[in-house]
Amino acid sequence: MAAQSAPKVVLKSTTKMSLNERFTNMLKNKQPMPVNIRATMQQQQQLASARNRRLAQQMENRPSVQAALKLKQVAAW
Repeated sequence: MAAQSAPKVVLKSTTKMSLNERFTNMLKNKQPMPVNIRATMQQQQQLASARNRRLAQQMENRPSVQAALKLKQVAAW
């Protein structure tokens, strides 16, 4: 069986700028990152931790969770 080669497709360039030039310009025009990213990340982490603590407290107070924990303690003996 002879392999048939597909006809070569040639696309005309639609821009006068190369990819290298385009990406170089994008990097030059890139907005500087804020200096306080670390502070923002710490704030978000503290907020998430507080939410997780509240959720854990709510879960502990649910009767179904308390019953499951009691069953687990009994089974451990």
